[in-house]
Amino acid sequence: MLALLGGTLPWRGAAAQGPATVSAEVYEGWRQYSVHCARCHGQDVLGNPVTANLLDAAAPGGPVADAEPFTAVVVAGRPDRGMPGFQDQMTPEQIAAVYAYVRGRAAREVPAGRPRPPES
Repeated sequence: MLALLGGTLPWRGAAAQGPATVSAEVYEGWRQYSVHCARCHGQDVLGNPVTANLLDAAAPGGPVADAEPFTAVVVAGRPDRGMPGFQDQMTPEQIAAVYAYVRGRAAREVPAGRPRPPES
């Protein structure tokens, strides 16, 4: 289960508390998602009418709720639907980090907006 550092941040009222502090992996996932995925799948994983809504697809019971199918789609893409594969652009660690971020958003553990990285 993904957890924010210092406990789980409640979904409601999170904006009033400022940015959520997340794990280093989730923060890196947010960064990689912003670079590679947000253009098509929406900023903050909010989706759009053209591409898969990752909040639904990565939610429990969704087609990419588990890491393996998520990774397979990111690596190979879905050329028949216009999604390129990212095997040459992203490392396995970066893909795993994107999965951690998207899964956290789908599980409502990571609120929208720029998260705060953990303090070193």
